[in-house]
Amino acid sequence: REYGVFKCVKHHTLNAISGEKSFFHFKKKDIIFKENEKVNGFYCIINGLVRTYKTSGNGKEQTFQIASRGKWLGFRDIISGSEYNHSSVCLEDVEICFIPKETVIKLMKADETFQIEVMKYLAEEWKEMENHVHSMGTKQIHSRLAELLITFHDASGSNDPELNINVTREVMATCIGTTTETLIRALADFKDRNWVKIEKNKIELLNLKALYN
Repeated sequence: REYGVFKCVKHHTLNAISGEKSFFHFKKKDIIFKENEKVNGFYCIINGLVRTYKTSGNGKEQTFQIASRGKWLGFRDIISGSEYNHSSVCLEDVEICFIPKETVIKLMKADETFQIEVMKYLAEEWKEMENHVHSMGTKQIHSRLAELLITFHDASGSNDPELNINVTREVMATCIGTTTETLIRALADFKDRNWVKIEKNKIELLNLKALYN
């Protein structure tokens, strides 16, 4: 289930992955791996939310992704280098699967179908990143905030409009490239329009259609 994207690969490849994978449970705020650490494999999220980010020289964090079930963490770094290019931290309790780097390299050499599935996944991920960069550069704060709230809603896998967002307003601000003060004002504006209801870290989406629009 944690690597359903590989459903088309050869049977012996899936057996090899199953034989060498490991499972881990991380608590909220646990670091899975840090930027510039040596790459020893990649992680696939089974349950929970993970934030990926980079830290600037002055300690400021820039969030790149809120990753949920089925997403891979650190896979590109297996292909592109010897160190992780960003850090990842758990936004809530997370169940995760780990596959060693050596296993991935070996299977990519042995199974052409595996190579194709990997390239498809990475291409989709790059497209998502491009769309995110485009959004950050062209859309207003309210649009970016609406996208973020929808991302949290989709990641929850539930039709319940009430979200228990386990991140600070500061972190939410880094997700959409703005200041905490601007984010809080935008949330207050959504609240005044009756699009959301806010109670501490709980945000209830009262009007999903308006947020999508």
